[in-house]
Amino acid sequence: MLLLETTDLEKSYQAKLIVQLKEPLLIHSGDRIGVVGQNGAGKSTLMHMLAGEEAADKGEVHVYGKIASVFQFGREAEALPSPKLQKKWGVNHKSYSSMSGGEKTRLFLAAALEEEPDLLFMDEPTSHLDLDGIQQLEQELSSFKGAVVVISHDRAFLDKVCTKMIEIADTVPSFYTGNFSSYQKQKELNLTRQQFEYEAYTKEKQRLKEAASAKTQKVKRMKKKPSRMSDSEAKLGKGKVKSKQAAMMKNVKAMEKRMEQLEKKEKPKEMEIVQFDIAKLSPVHARFALQVKDMEKTAGQRKLFQEVSFAVKPGMKVALTGPNGCGKTTMINMILKGHSSVTASRALKIGYFHQNLEIVDGERSILENVSEQSPYSKMFIRTVLARMLFKREDVHKKVKVLSGGERVKTALAKIFLGDFNLLLLDEPTNYLDIFTREALEHVLSVYPGTILFATHDRQLMNTVADHLLIFREGRCMFFKGNYAAFEQQHAKEIQQEPFTGQEELLALELERADLIGRLSMPGKGDQKEVLELRYQELLKSIQQIKQHMN
Repeated sequence: MLLLETTDLEKSYQAKLIVQLKEPLLIHSGDRIGVVGQNGAGKSTLMHMLAGEEAADKGEVHVYGKIASVFQFGREAEALPSPKLQKKWGVNHKSYSSMSGGEKTRLFLAAALEEEPDLLFMDEPTSHLDLDGIQQLEQELSSFKGAVVVISHDRAFLDKVCTKMIEIADTVPSFYTGNFSSYQKQKELNLTRQQFEYEAYTKEKQRLKEAASAKTQKVKRMKKKPSRMSDSEAKLGKGKVKSKQAAMMKNVKAMEKRMEQLEKKEKPKEMEIVQFDIAKLSPVHARFALQVKDMEKTAGQRKLFQEVSFAVKPGMKVALTGPNGCGKTTMINMILKGHSSVTASRALKIGYFHQNLEIVDGERSILENVSEQSPYSKMFIRTVLARMLFKREDVHKKVKVLSGGERVKTALAKIFLGDFNLLLLDEPTNYLDIFTREALEHVLSVYPGTILFATHDRQLMNTVADHLLIFREGRCMFFKGNYAAFEQQHAKEIQQEPFTGQEELLALELERADLIGRLSMPGKGDQKEVLELRYQELLKSIQQIKQHMN
């Protein structure tokens, strides 16, 4: 069933073209359309026109159903959803102004879904949700009967939800079938085709150019009288030579015309290759860069976490993940400030990124900010900035004129190009578009130092992390592997239900995680032999319970 169609849609701001749909956009029941593009590309403008919240300069939008939207900025809650939905979405009974960003998002989502619309428009619905909230939204949308149009920078979310993709680049939307991963593959194929066409174009142009040049040189040589020929002999053949010269020059002109008529092919843009010089990184020769033993923290009457122990080797990349308010940022700050439960190598140089962006100077340029105290050359710094999508001359812009996303990129670049060997990153992908997130992942993946980062971004955890610290109900589990590996293990555990001993298994796993920390960093009263014996007993018990589950 057709729910929406557009004709010749166009929108400009201050005479600058923002969005131009050169072909109709048709939305049918069951469509799940993801909208992507760099920050400022016009994604929100397009969505607001489709939702009827902003008038187009040209063209029309025809809607054949009921619309609901979740636009978070500059809007108050118009009506509360039913108590049942409030409970389902974890919306507390308190004033709108006192709600957190995540609570407001849950409120908007619950209210929009309760309207049972035919068309649901959502602008960055996952930006303030924790991972549990994102997965709840994915489940809701899987059973939603209408059509969904969503702007999101969460690639895992787009993969789970979407059946079609729209990319806005240079004001013009391009349409793709499939989810985000499918869209990426199609783009890669297009890039391969463009590279092939460009190489064929340059090869043919060079061939014609060389052939025309060779002919021209041959004509010039024909004008000269051979040394062995007399003047009278040369005069006799002059007419014949001129005729041949004219024919050859005509051939040259034809080649030049063919060069002009060749369809010009632009060279595809190539991403800058980033390769850190490990010699610039201060080495950490200790077995562990960082050790945490029996860390605990209370906020008011609530215990955030307790009995947390783990060890981080040099070069490890650890993602901290869990619900909003579970203590991820608190733990990062405790590590940064050298809490008594933390033992850090003396060789550590810590770089800390957080959303306050206090480390960048608004009066200085991007390049000046990043270069300050960096051990890397200006050339390498510019290579990394190019990879972070700062164009050539953009690096000379003052930070105070940058957008929020550009300031985040500048602060991040200053951290991982600084004289540090341990990075503490608190939600590094917030406010970054999809393409910048991919660039950041590449840089962090090749970074030779140690990284601890708090995030809800599943793709970032899959690409960068080799260990996870998972916060759950006041406990932390240290897991070896990325998020996909953890999901796979978790799915196996779910498939094995129901079984007796689930709580016992969890308790044993938590005790095992604690023992690993104590074995790596024994306390004063710890006897290593006793700990090792208990560790072996735990492994045996865990194995027996799992066999019973099977």
